[in-house]
Amino acid sequence: MVNGFVPHAIAQTMSKINSNYLSKTIGSLQSLKNRFEISQYRLWSGKELGVGYTPLREIPKDMNPYAKNNIHIFYKPEYLNRGGSGKGRSASFMLSHYKKLGLLEKVNKITTAGFGNFIRSLAELLQIVNPNIVSEAYMGNILVDENRDLVNHLKNQGVIINGCEDNRCPTGDMDRGKAIAYAYLREVMDPSHTIFLDQHGVFKPYDGLLNAAGYYHSLAQEILYQIPETSNLFYVNGEGTRGSLVGVATRIKEERPKADIVGLRQEEDGHLFGLRSKSQLGKSETLGNVEELCNNIYEIPDETAYSTMNKLWELNIPATPSGGSYVAGALRKAEELKKKDMEGTIVTLIFDSIEYYKNILDIWMPKILGKKFDYDTFETLRSYAFKDRSEHIKELRLGQNRLLRRMVESEAHARFSA
Repeated sequence: MVNGFVPHAIAQTMSKINSNYLSKTIGSLQSLKNRFEISQYRLWSGKELGVGYTPLREIPKDMNPYAKNNIHIFYKPEYLNRGGSGKGRSASFMLSHYKKLGLLEKVNKITTAGFGNFIRSLAELLQIVNPNIVSEAYMGNILVDENRDLVNHLKNQGVIINGCEDNRCPTGDMDRGKAIAYAYLREVMDPSHTIFLDQHGVFKPYDGLLNAAGYYHSLAQEILYQIPETSNLFYVNGEGTRGSLVGVATRIKEERPKADIVGLRQEEDGHLFGLRSKSQLGKSETLGNVEELCNNIYEIPDETAYSTMNKLWELNIPATPSGGSYVAGALRKAEELKKKDMEGTIVTLIFDSIEYYKNILDIWMPKILGKKFDYDTFETLRSYAFKDRSEHIKELRLGQNRLLRRMVESEAHARFSA
């Protein structure tokens, strides 16, 4: 282990911006513009649903020693989205698609599978889009047992929870993909009344495209707007369902080919909840193609992610273990830039907040860091995250969000000029 990282950081120089996979992905994601009015979608998602237009916040210099070398690290606080994570972007895009097809007025149930962030986002967004639709979620038994806070919250929201033999994050491999298969079978058995949202794209590849498109057309567009074109841009994103990595990386590479993309994996048998290990990702046929988008792949150990999360807590940032891993990856990239006497702007995500992680953190923090879980700090940060998100959503719905106003004005100006 070197500087807290497994020395299996795969360096892939991305000189092949015109690779077949990238070109094909750009074409697929751009083609959705013919079915969506993207600017109207973003406005609907923001003002009606409370998703998107998150600010860009800088990691303080106390935590980023490379700021003095003009290497700045920014993060998008995606926990501000309704539903508490970046998954609100993919869920809102998928709901927008099925709403446009008229299916949300015909069905009474939507099924899905996953760790919990997508399920939570979906349930909270459905309360606005169509509260008559029931959410049914399939999760690994181990998650149901370890994450009682989230499970109880979902049940209170009316979500039907089904456990199965999967481990934590499901994949398309049937040894670990039972949750996805069961959720899909609910639609097969009752197609007139049930929709399966396949964020993994296993049985419904088009849903996988919609998942990535939610990030391509919103999160990536915001980052490109917020970071000046003159900046040396580096983007750090975890590998989970890969929707955010594919969507954001594709858009950034499309508009700024010289930008540098870093993908993150967790170590084998890790506990980062949202990232996957090499063996888990290796079961996907598209893995090699997705990693073509990346200049580097870093493997993040639990200890590095959790200790970084703790440092973020000290700065009043309500990060989860995955948030710790994202910032750890950004710091690793900053260290590399310093060694090369390079300057740059690094952007990453705090993808979700800690609000429903108490049980999981109570189990794993002592095992990984050898220290007692700090309940008082956790409760303070949980309250902060809730208040911060409530204020963000309120500003969006009132049209007072600065980023929303500026992007709408910029798009209007572009249309007028054209």
